[in-house]
Amino acid sequence: MPLINISLVKGKSPKYIQAIADGVHKALCIAWKIPENDRFQIINEYKKSHFHFDKTIWGVERSDDVVVIYITSIARTEKMKKDLYKQLVKILGENPKVRKEDVFVSIVHNDRADWSFGDGIAQMRTAGKKP
Repeated sequence: MPLINISLVKGKSPKYIQAIADGVHKALCIAWKIPENDRFQIINEYKKSHFHFDKTIWGVERSDDVVVIYITSIARTEKMKKDLYKQLVKILGENPKVRKEDVFVSIVHNDRADWSFGDGIAQMRTAGKKP
């Protein structure tokens, strides 16, 4: 777990989108030490007219190629979050060459009981126990 929602403007190639998905997962594996098979991602593409992100707030000069990464996860430390931000711009900057200014991240947290991965149980609360 975390659950990742990635949003971007329509028109990117499947190779570009796969590089984004792979890069986000790699950054999470490095920064948060999640397992390699802990991959839950949803990718959404929007018409440019449905994708509104200010180009200059907080002194960041964004382009039309903003990639929005919305992460739902159990609570993480501030250091872990900052490490993730750095890994994301580094990895996505290498492939598929996303500008660091265009990596927009929002992290929300919840509790372990807020997750069910199937079977109608909260696996993170019942790990090692029979339901």
